[in-house]
Amino acid sequence: MYGLAYNRAQAKIPYDAVRADLEPIARRLGGESRGGLAITRYLGIRSNVGGWRREYHTTSREARDALRGFSIDLGLFDEIRTQRDDETYAALKPTTAARAEPLIFETSSAGDERSVLLRALFERGIRIIERAEPAEGFGMSWYAADDGDAPDDPRAWRKSSPAYAEGRLSEASIRDELRALTPSTFRRERLNLWADASDEWLPPGVWARQAGRLEGDRRRVVLAIDATPGWERASIAVAVEPTSDDAPVFVGIAADLAAVPGSSVSPGELLEALDRVAGEWAPSLAVWSRSSSVALALRGWAIEADLPTLELTGGDLRSASEIFRSELVGARLVHADDPLLSIQARRARPSGPIDAGSWYFSVRESEGAIDAIRSLAFAVWASLSPDAEPAQATIF
Repeated sequence: MYGLAYNRAQAKIPYDAVRADLEPIARRLGGESRGGLAITRYLGIRSNVGGWRREYHTTSREARDALRGFSIDLGLFDEIRTQRDDETYAALKPTTAARAEPLIFETSSAGDERSVLLRALFERGIRIIERAEPAEGFGMSWYAADDGDAPDDPRAWRKSSPAYAEGRLSEASIRDELRALTPSTFRRERLNLWADASDEWLPPGVWARQAGRLEGDRRRVVLAIDATPGWERASIAVAVEPTSDDAPVFVGIAADLAAVPGSSVSPGELLEALDRVAGEWAPSLAVWSRSSSVALALRGWAIEADLPTLELTGGDLRSASEIFRSELVGARLVHADDPLLSIQARRARPSGPIDAGSWYFSVRESEGAIDAIRSLAFAVWASLSPDAEPAQATIF
């Protein structure tokens, strides 16, 4: 038997419970050499009861190397949501192939889109439930609230937590969690619902809810441009104000440029794309960050294009991030259903706690490029903020 988890401390949680159960038996039967048990805190459990040799050990991330060559009857794999790839599982699975009745028993609470192994197993379970494929020895029990349940509804807690349903958790303790945890964390940890990484800066489900298409006539179009600090990527976003005051503003990516690995997007490529986008969308304003790597190249382009511009200050960047979030939450903004945006929404991280205010989309804290998300926020701010005033033309 092997207990596995992201780290050895996690793997030892069930191991320590088994060890505690076996200690009275070990005292009664004696050591392994006498047909009993050898129980240690860190070096495993070995049994020779009835002349049948059995062992129980724990391992963690090193399992992908340490397990190869073993032959295992039972693998206890805890908190598999922490597995960002399938390398550990790929090392474990073949070790059970030669055993008569092997079992890999995986346990976990819900994860996010980075939980690669858990997602694959969960989706297989759903396909089996829907009779899209045969079970072939695979089984799944999943306790979770329904997506539409209110987070503060005890009926949702009962669905997702057998411990609460059986009276082993109090309502007061869960209400304390509801106040102490972020909505995304409570959704994942207590309601056992999948959380998107974009839920770290948005309430759960908002990003998916606000995906849509551009509909109706355009009143005004704003362009926004951003690039990664090393020019590996650049994005040109559009914010489209509808003619109807009741309709939401639409934002999307009009062009994105990605360099091949080891190279960069040239300013000339970006300006060429800008000419094309400006011709297609006929914008009334172009915006970018004053501190962005694109700023120098764009100043000359805007003069040639005879287009009013805005260069956002640090304070504007905070306002842009906050307005972008509030418009999404308030359902006053629709974003294009674009894979690039969905990926970057998951990568994006705020510079500090949302509730504290004065935060912005942080390039440093985010889990990859967020030029597309930042450019959307810039465009929304320039479209909606009363503080957005285009620069006046300079007369020579």
